Amino acid sequence: MYLILAALAAMLWANSPFAEAYEAMISIEAIKGLAIFLFFLSLGIELRHEITQGSLAKPRQAIVPIFAAIGGMLVPVAIYSLINQGLTSSVGWGVPMSTDVAFALAVLAIAGKFLPAPIRVFLMTVAVVDDSLTILMIALFFSSTFHLLSVVSLAGVVIGLFLPRGQQMTGWLTPTVNYVALPVFALFSAGVNIQGLGESFATSAITWGVIVAMVVGKPLGVLGTTWLVTKSGLGRLAAGIKWRDLLAIGSLFGMCFTVALLMSELSFGNQQSEHATANLSVFIGSLSSALLAITALQIRKRAYAKK
Repeated sequence: MYLILAALAAMLWANSPFAEAYEAMISIEAIKGLAIFLFFLSLGIELRHEITQGSLAKPRQAIVPIFAAIGGMLVPVAIYSLINQGLTSSVGWGVPMSTDVAFALAVLAIAGKFLPAPIRVFLMTVAVVDDSLTILMIALFFSSTFHLLSVVSLAGVVIGLFLPRGQQMTGWLTPTVNYVALPVFALFSAGVNIQGLGESFATSAITWGVIVAMVVGKPLGVLGTTWLVTKSGLGRLAAGIKWRDLLAIGSLFGMCFTVALLMSELSFGNQQSEHATANLSVFIGSLSSALLAITALQIRKRAYAKK
């Protein structure tokens, strides 16, 4: 929740009479760079753990979340690209691509405590894999010109992956990332001037591309691919995971906040109006996905209570 509060504070500050002070603050790129570095360092450490000891250590079981993550990236990209076909805004295809693992797990911890532990592991694994694949996309498509955020993102994941005793750092690193680094990044990234958007926001292809891709495309991609992989026999769900529980958490995959803001900056950083539209759409899409997930989890909770 600190993440949303920080983003909301940034939006209000950037559109207030004190906007110049906000612009002066965010000009200190090193702070934002350090925040995103810590996030991706934590992601790299978590990915190493999943590969060596966690749900990615067993090939047949790992296939499901890996393919689910890929499907959960391809479907939103396809939806956004279709809506923005032939437009200059098509460069923003990466914005709705990646689930915010910290945000999604926070909502699950609040509204989904009753669910079996394997559900949390599945959600975390899919989110970690798609965040990692997003880093690969950054390396392939956004590294032709120097950008501090793309460099520190890649550095964080690589260091985390090869850090021998990285798991021992999680005791202090995880809360630091969740309660400090991510809110700071949101504070520095979400504050764009939206006063001049007006009716153009409601009719913008960026708006509809991002929101539909996040709210509809992410859950459809993850759950649809999971169904195909398990039905084809290529992989199987971990013991304790029920399809009704997966459907209940489906909307959590549409919460693409932190990495979406990063991709928005990498895609539209030099285009103020497009950047503002994308950031506001990310905020609306993430909040909508969170509310849908909480509603679905409450319905599912009643079913558990009847048992």
